[in-house]
Amino acid sequence: MVLLYDLVSIHERIATNEKIVSIVDDEIDITVLFENAICADITGISVVSFNDPGIALEHFSKNKHAYALVISDMRMPNMGGLALLNKVKELNPKVRTMLVSAYDFHNNPIFEKYLQKGIIDSFTEKPIKINRLCQKVGDEIQAYRQGVKKSNLT
Repeated sequence: MVLLYDLVSIHERIATNEKIVSIVDDEIDITVLFENAICADITGISVVSFNDPGIALEHFSKNKHAYALVISDMRMPNMGGLALLNKVKELNPKVRTMLVSAYDFHNNPIFEKYLQKGIIDSFTEKPIKINRLCQKVGDEIQAYRQGVKKSNLT
């Protein structure tokens, strides 16, 4: 579990020229697995993981312009993934968001609303194969970079 004092070590691991991808899940084994897979597969990003959505949001709010993607589990104690991703988009609408869940979220009216409003950019169900996760993360990073290029041109 990432504790407040761990934020210093997180800051030291992030290269200044790389964008941040954050993984937020209350299950430690999931965050470790996802972080290792994404770090090994995608260049130009720094991956950080959190097991507490409140601490993840605190880190995001302090570094919101350095973020490219936030990946969040849907069901977590204290703050669910839908609430977290909504707050993330309020702080930086350009950041990409991905919701991951082992539960069926297609019939959830808040999920449907957030999907239509662009609060959730993509979603996937657990379990997910690692190569599929890396592909989806790569797609989101590419979409983020294209969005940044478009906004710099206007």
